[in-house]
Amino acid sequence: MFKINKSIAVIFLLALILSCTKQNHINSSGGKCCEILLVTDKYLVESPVGDSLKAFFMQEQSELNQTEPIFTMPFISHAVFDETPMFQTYRNIILLIINDSCKGKIEILKDYKAKPQTIFILKAPNNEAFFHLFMQNKEIIKARFDEMERIRINQAFKENEAKEIRVALLKNFKFSMCFPMGFFIAKKTSDFAWIRLETKEYSQGLLIYSCPYFDKKQLTPQHIIFLRDSLTRQYIPGPTDSSYMITENKITPICREINFKGLYAMETRGLWKLEGDFMGGPFINYTFIDEKNMRIIMLDAYLYSPKKPKRDLLKQLEAIIYTYHAK
Repeated sequence: MFKINKSIAVIFLLALILSCTKQNHINSSGGKCCEILLVTDKYLVESPVGDSLKAFFMQEQSELNQTEPIFTMPFISHAVFDETPMFQTYRNIILLIINDSCKGKIEILKDYKAKPQTIFILKAPNNEAFFHLFMQNKEIIKARFDEMERIRINQAFKENEAKEIRVALLKNFKFSMCFPMGFFIAKKTSDFAWIRLETKEYSQGLLIYSCPYFDKKQLTPQHIIFLRDSLTRQYIPGPTDSSYMITENKITPICREINFKGLYAMETRGLWKLEGDFMGGPFINYTFIDEKNMRIIMLDAYLYSPKKPKRDLLKQLEAIIYTYHAK
């Protein structure tokens, strides 16, 4: 009974395509990084319905060493949304309608008033029906909004790409990634590269490693952390003598199987620290099998941003990882 209904979205998109041929352009979408605009009635925002939306989309991002939500969720009414073109160009939107004339369903609109843009229209006859609908589809909705954030970030990075890094990766690893200007190759061997960005307020880094594939056990959480620590101990020194990066073991990293661009992969999120010093921060690790070349590839991104927000900077690194493209 409760399922995603795309028929209206398909019809709308056909009309949109025809209209765009006349307008020559479509607005670029707006909204802050990791922001979802909730359009509904105020009484719903302050009800258990609104609480469930906020509890899921504004839950604490687990791999950060400080409290930050995975998304922020400002609210406006349907009337304000309909009367204000600026809000209609937000990148991520949820339109929530609950009344007894509705059937429980989700409609999806893509690039409605801007690009890239996704609007989920959630309709239900009552609160109970909404909860059933939302529980079935919340992970799908979140995954789409995560994808939208990566698309936005990478579009901006592509316009200001450090093309020399792409060339070096193609030559060394036979795959490419898109890094924005400011990043540079700090270290490189035949099977390893350390690419980093240093500013006065934060540091972003990405470690790339490849090795022969022998067994799927190479993708167990224990082996991934062992391999990560071996690389950081060897290649990522701290500012003081004998200090080096290592995985923080007081908080167990979170590992899960994912489909990374069509490849079997393990995603690991956790915290790093400096052995012999006092620095630390979050990291994201994607380790996957490149079956064509019978090798394991590890892409590991870390962030150092003391006493500053970290979510958006970490999302940038995740977006860079998703630009991976095999030759």
